[in-house]
Amino acid sequence: MAFIKKRYIWILLVIIVGLAAVLYESKNLIPDNTCTVQSGPFELALNIKGEVQGKNAVVINLPDVMKRRSLRIYQIKIKDMIPEGKLVKKGDWIATLDAADINQKIQNNQQELTRHLAEFNDAKIDSAIQLTKLREELQEFNYDLKYKELELEQAKYESPAYQRKKQVEYNKTIRQMEKKRRDYELTRLKLKTQIKRKEDDYNHDAEIDSLLKQALMACRVKAPKNGMVMYAKLWGGRKLRVGDQVSRWNPAIATLPDMSVLVSETYVKEIDITKISVGDSVEITIDALPNKKYSGIIDRIANIGQELPGFDTKVFKVIINMNEHGEEIKPAMTTNNKIILTKLENAVKIPRHCLFSDDGDTFVFLKTKGKIVKKRVTKGFENDTEIVIKSGLNVGDIILNSAPENRDQIKFIEN
Repeated sequence: MAFIKKRYIWILLVIIVGLAAVLYESKNLIPDNTCTVQSGPFELALNIKGEVQGKNAVVINLPDVMKRRSLRIYQIKIKDMIPEGKLVKKGDWIATLDAADINQKIQNNQQELTRHLAEFNDAKIDSAIQLTKLREELQEFNYDLKYKELELEQAKYESPAYQRKKQVEYNKTIRQMEKKRRDYELTRLKLKTQIKRKEDDYNHDAEIDSLLKQALMACRVKAPKNGMVMYAKLWGGRKLRVGDQVSRWNPAIATLPDMSVLVSETYVKEIDITKISVGDSVEITIDALPNKKYSGIIDRIANIGQELPGFDTKVFKVIINMNEHGEEIKPAMTTNNKIILTKLENAVKIPRHCLFSDDGDTFVFLKTKGKIVKKRVTKGFENDTEIVIKSGLNVGDIILNSAPENRDQIKFIEN
């Protein structure tokens, strides 16, 4: 009886040790954190911030008269501006430009205008005096010619030698007369050219004076039509403000956007620009309107990148057409643009953290028949949370969320 009792004790100990071993193996080989391979919709998207703008807008530029090269107004400071977002009507005041430089140019030009007018009048007087003197000399030669002609006629009663002498004197007077006429014509043309130059100088200054006075009047910039005022942007993306300069090369002062057709203006990093194309669908939300969703498509992608503050790489300007519009949407509202790069309806997918790689192999830890094995897989598209599996797994397979402690001892299973 004691022997049988002792035998049962030994059997009980063996069972306890076996259970302990099984529990130990399950703790190391089969973690409780598993997930199931699923099939369902998969979406790969690019999320970027943007800003609401009107697709069509009237740009209020530096007045055209100030762009004239002859005025040499290279840049001009903004002295005052209407508050951004203000509704204006056609003809309302938008901005005031600093007229100090223009006033100085008017004063300097007035001095030149006075000087050239005096030179022009002096040239006309000098011309009249010189030409009058030459005409009088021609008249005197004309009298001499008639006198020589009379002497030549009377010499026919004298000796042949005397007749030749008078003929020579007559011919000489004719040559001198012709030379005087040529000199008169050349002097007249020369004086006419000088007068024309002086007149051109005066007319140029007069035109500049007129343009400068027009530019002075244009320093008060007015709205060309009804609309909401939005400040223009500088090269770096910063909005224009009082004290900034506008010029022929960067003439925009403000815009009056047409909010009947909306766009979201955004910038995409150069590393992502090849992922998107014109026509891609976009899901849009607006920070100020969190409960509403909008849709759109990419309309334009810039051909050349640019450097902007806030970005560590070059960015490309992207315009997204919004399909909806409404009075609640205002210019410059911040948008969240979700550009849909790829959309699959029934994709075999797993969480990103379930996929591992080692020595060029991409694999998962598969739970099959109570054991854990490594299973090679071929991955497809991936986003921030999920990875599409092209081959190697089936819907319903159980895989581990994290690698077990003895991962190096686990062998690969062939497909």
